[in-house]
Amino acid sequence: MSATDLHARAVASFEAGAVPEAVDLLRAAIADRLDPELINDLAVMLDGSGRRADARALLEALVTLAPQFPDAAENLAALGGAERADAAPPDGERRSRFLQTVADAQRTHLADNVDFLFEPWGRTLPDRAGEGERLAAQIAVLDRCDVLWAGLGDEESRDLLLRLLAYRALGPAHVRLQLDPGEYRRSVIGMTAELIRSAGVAGMPGMPYEWAHHVFDFTPVGVPVCLAGPPLPLASTIVFSQYAYRDAVNVPAARPRPGDVALDVGGCWGETAVWMAHHVGASGHVHCFEPSPRNLQLLTANLDRNPALAPRISVHAAPLAAEPGRHVWMDDITAAGATTHEGGAPEGRTTVPAITDSVDALVARGELDRVDFIKMDVEGAEPEVLRGAAHTLRTQRPRLALAAYHRPDDLAVLPAFVASLGLDYRWYLQCSTMTDIDSILFGVPVG
Repeated sequence: MSATDLHARAVASFEAGAVPEAVDLLRAAIADRLDPELINDLAVMLDGSGRRADARALLEALVTLAPQFPDAAENLAALGGAERADAAPPDGERRSRFLQTVADAQRTHLADNVDFLFEPWGRTLPDRAGEGERLAAQIAVLDRCDVLWAGLGDEESRDLLLRLLAYRALGPAHVRLQLDPGEYRRSVIGMTAELIRSAGVAGMPGMPYEWAHHVFDFTPVGVPVCLAGPPLPLASTIVFSQYAYRDAVNVPAARPRPGDVALDVGGCWGETAVWMAHHVGASGHVHCFEPSPRNLQLLTANLDRNPALAPRISVHAAPLAAEPGRHVWMDDITAAGATTHEGGAPEGRTTVPAITDSVDALVARGELDRVDFIKMDVEGAEPEVLRGAAHTLRTQRPRLALAAYHRPDDLAVLPAFVASLGLDYRWYLQCSTMTDIDSILFGVPVG
């Protein structure tokens, strides 16, 4: 059914007194086609169902989005829309700011914002026909971000959250996240030109040369580590500080610090573990978890390249999960996307059997004497690994760096789980590529 037909049915239902049905129909219509008249009618129907605050929030956004549409201003005035903007409920402010971000982005065209280093074969931009549906999906995520929105620690993170959701709806041609394209490319290409010590030490099957492994020495830029890996992941970790919040002056705790016992959950090729070992210093220690045997080979080689730091790192080969002792199958690949599988080896994938462990079990057995900082990037298994660390989170309140880009609702689910444990955390959001990949949520306990 077209948006026009859904709109007509919604108006008929509303006039017949079936307000909930009318609201559902208009939501479906807006998902298909973002239209000022549809948003205005949805606001009227929300007001008719007693949800005046929600209606006001939509109308405030619509007045900004489409000032040429007079009905929105009239209806807002009828609702008392001349009240101060900060008197609106937080969810209304959130949606209003997001729609304003979307409106600004739709008028913006960024010819230089596609990351050809990350995707050298180019990128297909999102189809405009599905824009309404994608916007509706991102609004649904935003509406679930109560804990995150209330706990965001600075305005930069708040703005980035809105831009990131708009990016997912509109694509890179309209939304820039954090990194300036020119500076980003100069940094990555300059790193390759100035810091490379040995090229092509390992290839990535099926991937372009930009994703081959080279050996880099980062000592000239103040980080005395030597690492093999593809340029972009190494740039994200070392140059763009993926797992340390870049505003170290105002947010010094959102990073590994000297003396920390830090967990690198999802160790991949060891680049993050070595970087963390440098930052925790001689009095700290890093526990690195990487269950893929082929990744472990490269990880071990990177530890060998850093003999001064390797003694600070303990490597664990068991995949972390919600509980220990579960039999799973682990991808045996040289890739950052290795995942675990339940119920037997999946067809067409190279896997090895593995038995899960958990953070809480490791603490209970005394293998982790304490936990100060947890970096977690495990291909969408972050909620499960957090469940397996619930007791440790409650009792030790470690600082967190959580990958929040594998699942569409990570930004809502991860902070909400931490809050469900009765913990109060301040949250910060950061991107370390030109895409939403490598978006990290930093959690700092309050008090």
